[in-house]
Amino acid sequence: MSLSIFVSRVGRLAIALCVLTSCASKLIRLGDQALPDEAGNSFGGAANDNGGDGGGGGIIGPGGDGGTGASGQPCPHAQIAAGEVLWIGDSWIQTPGTQHTRVRDLARAAGAIEQNEDYFNLAAAASNMAAVAKQYDTRQSGAIKVKVLLMDGGTWDPIDAQISGGSAAVPAAIDSSIRTFQQFLAKVAGDGTVEHIVYFLVPELASVPGVASMRPRLQQACSESSVPCHFIDLQPSWQGHPEYTAADGIQSSEAGALVIADLIWQRMQENCIAQ
Repeated sequence: MSLSIFVSRVGRLAIALCVLTSCASKLIRLGDQALPDEAGNSFGGAANDNGGDGGGGGIIGPGGDGGTGASGQPCPHAQIAAGEVLWIGDSWIQTPGTQHTRVRDLARAAGAIEQNEDYFNLAAAASNMAAVAKQYDTRQSGAIKVKVLLMDGGTWDPIDAQISGGSAAVPAAIDSSIRTFQQFLAKVAGDGTVEHIVYFLVPELASVPGVASMRPRLQQACSESSVPCHFIDLQPSWQGHPEYTAADGIQSSEAGALVIADLIWQRMQENCIAQ
């Protein structure tokens, strides 16, 4: 009997035995050949890297597990309590509100927090950068210390300046906002409990002056932060999508809020933040 015929007969026998013993979820190896199943398991071995609480090799949506970091390995799972994650910022977190409720729902679906848990939210409309910093102070002064910050902020400063002093007052307001943000990042680092900051910058809208000039300075401040600061620029996502802006021209619409939430959750998964 030739070797090829022998291998073929052994292969048919192995498959027949597999059917009889309900091992269809295994992978059968014949020499250097393998017949993988849909689950990708090894015959007699452990599951592949896509299994387990840490999740698979990519970004997931509702109903999946936690993300994978830059190394491609599953993220540490459920190690950050819901109360240790804090939202701070202005109306771009509060209106229409899906920005934070969808992130919560994705975290619940991934098993990062329990189904009855939520992240703490102190964001408030019309908050300048100094007020946003105080939101953090309010939570950090309590018994529960912040480990993850999800935030926007800083663009109300030039809006308020333009309302009260006209366009000439905007540059100084921007400078003040940037300095306050830098001081805030330094304070957060000094407190020593925050592990990650996810900051998103609103898109360029006619009703929000100075966003284009603020972008590189805010991004630089983030990059220089001792605490990892993950900068999300909404402008690329907003281009060509007027439906992402609410009818008032100054807030996110429901469609835009979903985009913001998904961008934040994706960044959290990519960097193993509160997974």
